Amino acid sequence: MSATEAPATEQRETALLPREMVTPRAILVGMACSFILGVADPYANLIIKGSYLGSNFTPIGVVFLFAILVGVVNTVLRSMNPQIALTPGELAVVYIMSLVASAIPSYGLTEVLLPAMASMYYATPENKWFEDIVPRIQPYLMPQDPEAVRSFFEGLPQGEVIPWGVWTTPLTVWLSFVLVLYFVMFCVTVILRKQWIERERLVFPLVKLPTEMIDPGDDARSPVTPFFRNRLMWIGFAIPFLINGWNSIHNYIYFFPTIYFTESIGLFNNRLVLPLNLSFPLVGFGYLLSLEVSFSLWLFFLISRTQGLMNATFGIDIAGNTALPATYQGFGALFTLVFFGLWMARSHLKDVVRKAFKGDPSIDDSGESLSYRAAVVGGGLGVVFLIGWMMVIGLSLWVAAVVFLLVFVVYVGFSRIVAEGGVLFAETLNPQEFMISGFTGPVLGAQNLVGLGLTKFWMTHTRTLIMPSMANGLKLADAAGILNPRLLTVAVGLAILTSMAASIYTVMFLAYQYGGINLNWHFFGELQQSRFGYYAANIASTSDPFGRWFFFGIGAAVMWALMMVRQQLIWWPLHFIGFPVGASAPLAAGWFSIFIAWMLKGLILKYGGINVYRTMLPLFLGLILGEFTSAGLWVIIDALTGITGHVIFN
Repeated sequence: MSATEAPATEQRETALLPREMVTPRAILVGMACSFILGVADPYANLIIKGSYLGSNFTPIGVVFLFAILVGVVNTVLRSMNPQIALTPGELAVVYIMSLVASAIPSYGLTEVLLPAMASMYYATPENKWFEDIVPRIQPYLMPQDPEAVRSFFEGLPQGEVIPWGVWTTPLTVWLSFVLVLYFVMFCVTVILRKQWIERERLVFPLVKLPTEMIDPGDDARSPVTPFFRNRLMWIGFAIPFLINGWNSIHNYIYFFPTIYFTESIGLFNNRLVLPLNLSFPLVGFGYLLSLEVSFSLWLFFLISRTQGLMNATFGIDIAGNTALPATYQGFGALFTLVFFGLWMARSHLKDVVRKAFKGDPSIDDSGESLSYRAAVVGGGLGVVFLIGWMMVIGLSLWVAAVVFLLVFVVYVGFSRIVAEGGVLFAETLNPQEFMISGFTGPVLGAQNLVGLGLTKFWMTHTRTLIMPSMANGLKLADAAGILNPRLLTVAVGLAILTSMAASIYTVMFLAYQYGGINLNWHFFGELQQSRFGYYAANIASTSDPFGRWFFFGIGAAVMWALMMVRQQLIWWPLHFIGFPVGASAPLAAGWFSIFIAWMLKGLILKYGGINVYRTMLPLFLGLILGEFTSAGLWVIIDALTGITGHVIFN
């Protein structure tokens, strides 16, 4: 880090005074927001097919609702009577609850789980699911009424009602697993909180926007927070807001011209194609990163593309697999990131264990959302339950244990990448598919392959994992100075249950009302046909897994070297955080925006210094807020006018 770029430039730690408490009204408002997101997200995805409201680590729906709450509702309340307005700490609780709740309705759970439970709709004599798949699935895992399943995908006949009875048992079984999984991930987040926030002082860039929005500043008399009074913020806000508004008119007047910032450049006779997409939110978030981190993100993308070109030139490939060698390298790097990080945290982890089992009074866990004893013992029992649950549905003990290990690595690794790299979403290999490609179908056996297909729903896509949202939430709670974090745990639990109930009812209602196959084909068709098709195709696969493990090992070794060099050489300019996600599709879409942010920030720090950097910060935060506000607003407009397929940001 350069001398002109002090840590304070990356995340000004705002002590929002006075220190705050989790209040009943904050919890009620948070539950209301969780309910709105649980209903609106499925409706936007399945009916409007517009911008996804909850499918990244700083969701559009959360930012949109929070901007209305802070910038409009709370401003009006403060102007009427400051005593009735929500305090910064209460607003932080609302944001945390909304953030965690938003991870549930779409890829995180509901829109994937419910169609998966009825996926035997696609069983035919040709694909042999009735022979290979159905006999290996426990009957309590799926609705057993064929007519109820058919109506879920094709719609109910007139006058009939949703057959909730056939869904009760499978929903209870699956949700018991999901809730314990969420609890375990929360326990892990609590255990790592002090290490990441207080000892390593990770930046948590995605928390900067809500922190600035609720900061009351020095002028307590003004009903408007400094963030919403800043002219540069409104200039940044206006850029994406006006451009998106202009482009959106095209959906209503088809000959209306549009302004797009999507291009690509082909090199070496188009054998190397680089997308050049300008995303205003990614420029905004990129400005919050250290120059080393943003440099790492875009550079490792270019390296992965160059490696792909070299592999194609020299015929280097992984036999019998569609994933690129760089993708397996990234997965190996993710393992190193997690376990190297745990090794570096060994002193803290020893303190956690000593407090949990010996009650060491010298170790203070009063500021944690769970006591260390509850986190360690509860998390451990939760892991036993999860592995046992997977064994009950058909997985062997060793397969269930390895699957949980892989999922643990993905959850913790991506939480670390989000906390340090500020990525809105990222991708890696699906743990279940890595199991198949790494061990092959004949080694695993048909029953394990079917079990892996059943468990894939909770790792279908890594763009909406709940643990990074939990980690960001605890960071915001720390910045807001919340005094009773144990009550925050209750608030987060209520947000999860509220979002889960609202989204399940909404998806069920829409599916039975309109027919799932008439909604979003990606959720109701593509994912479900591939869920068991992939596993059925691998039952007799004889492909050699050596190449996959070879590139996995290379990735792990290179990541270890990068982390060691970073630790030993302070002047080393290349951060390691970009390597695990360098070959991912989200980084391919966003690398150019991160590059622009890196370049602008470097120029500002070089020629303007730290003061100019801080002065310009609201402009870049405005880019984020303007994009997400316009996306949320146009979802509402499209819902009222009946326009579908209008996407501003996904």
